Amino acid sequence: MTDKYADTSALAKPVAAEDLRNKVPELAAYWQKVQQALQADPPVLLLDDKELTNLQAQQAQKLAVANPQFLQFTRDEQTGEALRNEIMAVRKALPADFNGNAGACAQLECWRVEMYSHFHNASTIAFVDVAGQRVLGVSRQNFAQPDLPGHLVELAAKIASASPEIQAILQDRDRQPDKKEFKTALQDSMCERSHHLCVAPTYVFENDALWAIVDLTEGKLVGSRWTDLGTSGPRTVVTERSLENETTFRNFCEKVNSLAQDGWSMDYVITGSDGLQLTNVKFNAKPVLKNAKLLDWHVSYSTREGFGYSDAIGCPLFSAAVVIAYDGPKTEPIVTDGQEVGFSVTQDFRQPPWPTPCNYRYVQRFEFYKDGRFRVAQADFGRGCGTDGTYRPVVRIDLETGTGQTVAEWDGSQWQTWDKEQWRLQDDAKLTSDGYQYKVVGKDGAGYYIEPGNAQFSDGGRGDHAFTYFSAYKPEEGEQDTVTLGSCCNKDYKQGPEQFIEPAEPLQGKDVVLWYVPQMKNDGNPGSEYCWADTRVKDGVQHIEVWPCWSGPMFVPVKEGG
Repeated sequence: MTDKYADTSALAKPVAAEDLRNKVPELAAYWQKVQQALQADPPVLLLDDKELTNLQAQQAQKLAVANPQFLQFTRDEQTGEALRNEIMAVRKALPADFNGNAGACAQLECWRVEMYSHFHNASTIAFVDVAGQRVLGVSRQNFAQPDLPGHLVELAAKIASASPEIQAILQDRDRQPDKKEFKTALQDSMCERSHHLCVAPTYVFENDALWAIVDLTEGKLVGSRWTDLGTSGPRTVVTERSLENETTFRNFCEKVNSLAQDGWSMDYVITGSDGLQLTNVKFNAKPVLKNAKLLDWHVSYSTREGFGYSDAIGCPLFSAAVVIAYDGPKTEPIVTDGQEVGFSVTQDFRQPPWPTPCNYRYVQRFEFYKDGRFRVAQADFGRGCGTDGTYRPVVRIDLETGTGQTVAEWDGSQWQTWDKEQWRLQDDAKLTSDGYQYKVVGKDGAGYYIEPGNAQFSDGGRGDHAFTYFSAYKPEEGEQDTVTLGSCCNKDYKQGPEQFIEPAEPLQGKDVVLWYVPQMKNDGNPGSEYCWADTRVKDGVQHIEVWPCWSGPMFVPVKEGG
């Protein structure tokens, strides 16, 4: 498909930092706070009382920044020089933050404090017991960026609107971006090469969108790019109330639910930013899954310039999610040839006013069959910010097949055992006659064959073309609710999970984790739509048509000794 805006990606002309700060008072004020924080002890830019109106949140922040472990990487290890650090969020801890092992927070009201290091491009997270005046635990996520607090989102919009390149296009200094909150990267810019904290205020027109890429680490416009939106219905007004779906939050984010059906049992919860998470999954009382969830949707636009969004999906309140849960999980029967063969657990995430341009909808679906098979599936429902997008969901699946797991790959003629952590790109020419690519078994020989998607599941999927990674289990590698993982726009295997297999460690006999990253190319052309949605007229009213792109592997039981 021809990208009519293929040549519109442009880097901004260099502007003296002082000139831009004089032009944007909000940037000057923010930069002054940054400089003051670098002189402070500890060198951390805090959220002020206007941003943290809750007294307990304020106290949680104070306790976190007084904790030596939380502050471990705030100064250069060799010279002691202050590094740039910033508190991005303080919120009540949610069940998914602990993956069923909440420790003291199971009985206490705990707070989660997130700090971003502009120097290391890493996030440090503390769990705080305010009543007990103590920090209960600290973790660190490298190459991971939390979502932005409101004042930084607004600052990015101010920088974009004040930039000469954007002003020349808009010819309206008062025009505000239609979408402000997306983190992004633009190839060949500092955002991509140096992993800076970037956001993409987006201006939506009738059939087009103008992206303004703002580097908040540098405090400047990086570049701009047009994308084609296609046609759609009118935009709708989004109210704050419509985003804050209190019922969903209360019933599915603040507590863990349980389900038992057709011999299957499981716990589930909507996470802050990792979608719907299933834990403790069993079939006929035998453990099957420790944990399964979807960490991010990487959305890359244009075949020539690598830029796009990293979308988090999760709770509608107090979370890092950009695309929020729409109602709670739904359980539905799976019917084949008139017979009920299993059931599915499905969770919808969408941005009001989807499906208008630059709004996204993602769906997770876990399928469980009476014969012991299961599938971890997901789909993009469009509509997105262009007609030239590639969608890559980052899925984490921790199988439970007993201690001492073995991973084997079918090489076209026989099973080859993996000795070390590694990755593969799906090759449909190297599958068994049943379509299997991998086999994961425990010491007793029981486990699962893994069947990647190649258009065989009757859901409209056109094949996963997936990157698959197997890593040795470590609790700090994605088990807790994880902020944005990896780059939105890499076309190769560097989608985030590679950091958990480099350098490669032994895999034999370990508890292994499967990372699965399918790749789906969207299409907005009439008659061949895929990963797409549109508003059409039906019976005289607006009717939403959807062409979802489903992906995800099927897991088929291996009998003992099989």
